[in-house]
Amino acid sequence: MENSCEKQKFFIYNLGCPKNEVDGNLWSKYLIEQNLAPSENPSDADILLINTCAFIEDARRESAEAISQLLRIKEKFPWKKVLITGCWAQKDGERLLEMFPQVDGILGNADIGSAAKALREIIVNSGKKVHIPESFAPWYPNLTVEHKGSYAFLKIADGCDNFCSYCLLPYIKGRYRSIPEDVLVKQAEFFVKSGTRELVLIAQDTTAYGKDIGGDIISLLRKLNDIEGDFIIRLMYAHPRGVDEKLVRTIVELPKVVNYLDIPLQHYDSQILSRMNRGYDSEYIDRLIEMIFSIAPDMTLRTTFIVGFPGEFDEHFEKLYDFVTKGYFTHLGVFQYSREENTPAYSMDAQVPPDVASLRKEQLEMVHDSISCERNNELVGKVVDVLVDSPALRDGFVIGRMRQDAPQVDRIVRIKGELKVGEWAKARIIRSFSHEFLGVAEE
Repeated sequence: MENSCEKQKFFIYNLGCPKNEVDGNLWSKYLIEQNLAPSENPSDADILLINTCAFIEDARRESAEAISQLLRIKEKFPWKKVLITGCWAQKDGERLLEMFPQVDGILGNADIGSAAKALREIIVNSGKKVHIPESFAPWYPNLTVEHKGSYAFLKIADGCDNFCSYCLLPYIKGRYRSIPEDVLVKQAEFFVKSGTRELVLIAQDTTAYGKDIGGDIISLLRKLNDIEGDFIIRLMYAHPRGVDEKLVRTIVELPKVVNYLDIPLQHYDSQILSRMNRGYDSEYIDRLIEMIFSIAPDMTLRTTFIVGFPGEFDEHFEKLYDFVTKGYFTHLGVFQYSREENTPAYSMDAQVPPDVASLRKEQLEMVHDSISCERNNELVGKVVDVLVDSPALRDGFVIGRMRQDAPQVDRIVRIKGELKVGEWAKARIIRSFSHEFLGVAEE
């Protein structure tokens, strides 16, 4: 067979959280710089790169299924290269190669620039199959990869210093590393000039921003707010200990920053919070909620909780359940505890049976869905502003979100009408559900 003069194409399969999506964009940048062309179809690509998640067992199971899916493509087209990157590759590199010997390479994500060079060696020179960077990159360069869509995730830091007792991430991603303000501002400017209408700030802990390089999250918010353009800013992953009166007042003050806070509380009972090593108790949470709503009565709150953590007996769960029924949170995610080796929680006593944890998860989701339905019903008949995220589907509905809703995790609005992605549209809500609305476009 003659060599093709066309560029080799790559396909990236991103799994896990938005932070992984940003890493996938960084991979794209490096591979394009190596004269490779992106493809949206794995069948058309020569290089299949899967960006895995390893946060919990379910995430690793999903990653394994995706790897197997790409390997089935390789069986039909043996010249294709399948490579694994992401948190699972960083955590279990050599073991992954034992699990999937058919793959062409395992590339850790601690330093994607270094890993991308290793990928080239694997593709061109059949180099060493496993490359796990020993040191973590201090920060990422500008991600000037073509961006399309109404929103963009702006990753402001990597790593974590909190060391919650259930969590592997500090061991996989390393210590907290802020990306310099000037790099982030340039990246944000690039996104806005590309048509982005919403910047979503993400990190393992956004409120810790700047502690390692000087500066803080408030300074960054102000600089991003000063960028010219028609866009909004949303703050996600705000650790409860980092949310103070000054931050809340800044969010209210800055016109481009949405009155929205994602504060992962993880539990409400003080004993469980202590075992989780969260650094606060239920009284702190009560004061925090009171402070936020006293300054910003219209603040939209999102949180996440873990049920079935070791030592969570019925009385601990009941405190959490009662707290949720107070209706402070417009958006709420519930996760069943995942027992992870090499974490302090793994060896704790009083492990909760999975069926009990699963039932508690279902109970918490049901009560919050009931609260959400009541809250959402109040919007029926009203006209709301909606940012269009996706074009019309076969049914003729576009998908968008209100300002109170973050992309990928919160409510959506399905709108009948001819609207463009990135457009702010007026929509009359005609029907509501627990996690979405139906609407019609208003002139």
